[in-house]
Amino acid sequence: MMLDEWERRDGATSPLGATWIEDEQAYNFAIYSKHADEVTLLLYGDNEYATPLRRIPFEFPRNKTRRIWHARVSAARAEGAHYYAYEIAGPFDPAQGHRFDSQKILLDPYATGVFFPAGHNRAAACRPGANPGEAPLGVLPTKTPASIAERLPGPRHAHDLVIYEMHVRGFTQRDNSGVPDRYRGKFAGIVAKIPYLQRLGVTAVELLPVQQFDPQEGNYWGYMTLNFFAPHLGYGQDSSPEGAMAEFRWMVDELHRSGIEVFLDVVYNHTTEADADGPTYSFRGIDNSTYYALDPSDLAIYQNNSACGNDL
Repeated sequence: MMLDEWERRDGATSPLGATWIEDEQAYNFAIYSKHADEVTLLLYGDNEYATPLRRIPFEFPRNKTRRIWHARVSAARAEGAHYYAYEIAGPFDPAQGHRFDSQKILLDPYATGVFFPAGHNRAAACRPGANPGEAPLGVLPTKTPASIAERLPGPRHAHDLVIYEMHVRGFTQRDNSGVPDRYRGKFAGIVAKIPYLQRLGVTAVELLPVQQFDPQEGNYWGYMTLNFFAPHLGYGQDSSPEGAMAEFRWMVDELHRSGIEVFLDVVYNHTTEADADGPTYSFRGIDNSTYYALDPSDLAIYQNNSACGNDL
């Protein structure tokens, strides 16, 4: 059997995450977990977030290559699905660095959109056991993605680089920002202030973290990341995953069109899952000992050089 035939049947190892394959009218799912014993894909519709439309177990060995679990799911089999997550079984043995919980609903680290159901509950993710309807879900990729080739290349500055560091919400949240109420604290508020930035002579903006963080953590700055590939929903006007992504891209394009570069402050050294008492949202339940740095003398303890609970 040719390699591409295997992939069409059982899925490809790359890219990680969920990918729409137009030629095959199918999704490819790939997730890294070295120590998992079982991986089950969960597909959800638009109105029911506790009970999945489909449960698709990944079969070993056909759906695992080295350390990547993978599957190909046809559009027909995924009919009606809009969101997805995983259940992953493996050893719960903190002394060996393993913290699997087969009942936890887990967010794909490579999801490009995050959806929070009305029942989202950080406390439930901090407790052992099931949390259906209370966990964030990944958004399935659109079947008609935006064309990257058609978007404007960003400007580049050297001797005339003038950087304005800003927090998306803080930049325009107050009345004295002078932007319409609906734009305040949003990506759209930055677009509205482009003339102001130009008058200041700014040639680049550096955005404090715009990646999705947990809205129930009480974190203003966004430095405790939940997902590195999705923009924070609170910064979009309609607060939908698709809307936040579209608005973020529009903001970047408008800044580029105005001759302003965009730098992103991204926090890759720790996550919102914090220490052993924190929530199991994603990395911890997928493969704790791979994603996190653990104390070599006691693998039940997270290294915490950032003083934020864990180190990636």
